[in-house]
Amino acid sequence: MSVPTTTTPLYGDEKRPDGVLEHESFRSEAGATGPLHSDNEKGSASADPVLKRAANGTLLVPQPTDDPEEPLNWSWGKKHAALIVLAMGSFFVKFTATILAPGAIGLAAHFHVTPMQATYIASAASVVPAVAPFLWIPLSRKLGRRPVLMAGTLLAIIFGIVVANARTYGQALSCRIIMAFGASSAICIGPAAISDMFFVHEKGSRMGLNTFLLVCAPYLGGVAGGSVQFDPHLGWRWAMYISSLLLTGLLICQFAFVPETIFDRSLAAKAEVPAPRTLARRLGFRKPTATVGDSWAYTFTRPFAMFAYPAVLLPSLWFAISAMTEVANTAGFPLNFGNSSRFGFVFNTQQIGFCSFSGLIGAVIGEFFAGPLCDLVTKRELRHGRAWKPEKLLPLSLPGLVTIVAGLLLYGFELDRPTSWAAALTGIAIFTAGQEIMLTVLMTYMCDCYPGQAAEISVVFQCCLNLMAYHPPFYTPQWIEKPGGAKVAYTVYAVLPIVTFPLGAAIFMWKGPQIRAKGPWFRI
Repeated sequence: MSVPTTTTPLYGDEKRPDGVLEHESFRSEAGATGPLHSDNEKGSASADPVLKRAANGTLLVPQPTDDPEEPLNWSWGKKHAALIVLAMGSFFVKFTATILAPGAIGLAAHFHVTPMQATYIASAASVVPAVAPFLWIPLSRKLGRRPVLMAGTLLAIIFGIVVANARTYGQALSCRIIMAFGASSAICIGPAAISDMFFVHEKGSRMGLNTFLLVCAPYLGGVAGGSVQFDPHLGWRWAMYISSLLLTGLLICQFAFVPETIFDRSLAAKAEVPAPRTLARRLGFRKPTATVGDSWAYTFTRPFAMFAYPAVLLPSLWFAISAMTEVANTAGFPLNFGNSSRFGFVFNTQQIGFCSFSGLIGAVIGEFFAGPLCDLVTKRELRHGRAWKPEKLLPLSLPGLVTIVAGLLLYGFELDRPTSWAAALTGIAIFTAGQEIMLTVLMTYMCDCYPGQAAEISVVFQCCLNLMAYHPPFYTPQWIEKPGGAKVAYTVYAVLPIVTFPLGAAIFMWKGPQIRAKGPWFRI
């Protein structure tokens, strides 16, 4: 399967990674999105009355049609209601994954396994979002984002109840994995749907909300799970019942507030009369038309195509390496701070859950800067009629790199020579702030590079991230026990983002437009 690689200024055609609707006032510049600037940095679009602009004069990219059903034309309230529900869908994927994590000691006693094996009930499911999108995204291309999103949530609800009634360790572990598989529909469809609804100058802060909830979710899940499991009248089974209740509320909100966001702009431009308002359309369902002629085989191989694009694969790998300790950190809280800790901390289940507040604080601080700064940079360029190159966002990832490295070093050295639990958890907060900054910037950058392929980009990103986050929980606890202790392990984790920075981001700051103009490394 091959995907065209021409880069042009306006987005639109779902069939092309750089999806475009040509306009005579725009012409291609390698990697640029927007009017090709002249020597004085002004484009011809600034004087073109045909091009649509926001009230403040910012050029609208992509250019919307006049069809009120196009997501770009929805009202502010409709867009943001859908945004909140989509972001909460991403949130619940990680929230429900870690809600059992603080109770690892209790789960070990209940299922007659070791505490380390008990942590796998939470951590083993972390690999699922790496593979689940390869089913959910092709299905959403054929059937629509809305029905697939709701079907995945329903599957998660059912198996959450099954986990709550599990009688053996194997039942709990396997059903948790299936539950995560269903919930993962939200984590890959959410960013694509958000990209469908918002213009490029709005996307940073909106994508930032999604990434903020995604980053803080595992920590809030730990806080909630610790309190629920500490209560003798509730316990771990009720933690899973509560998860299913929350997902049921999410399913209702998805039905009420998230209409179909896939929209064929080229078909709408040709239509002389609006499509009839059938019952399905009134309920927010609309079957995609862009894939009508595609075979199922082509549709299911399409997500793999984006692995061939360096501007997608390399930043995804860089972030995955930078944030690979996320699951090991949260799954390790019971081992590092619980009553069996070798570091002198003797926390109960509720206190172990409260350790996760550190990640929440870091995520809030990181998102306070990341999303608004992305939008500020974009608006400044478009308002002055300059060519928009997504690479202008990448320098914003540097504070994320610095804080991730600093947080990992502080956490590792504090575990090795403890001074206080507060100092160690401050390291987690700093790490999470950097994770949030880097995630928001890189996701916005990649979706701006290939806006028509936001769903496929999410597949690549989640695959890299979750594969890299999957394995550290299996060996980090043993590594910490060896000579050199936690400082060796976390120094290695801190050095890896620095070593991979040149290929993950620096090369695109330098030659990003030229690299993207060359297209994919290979064709699938």
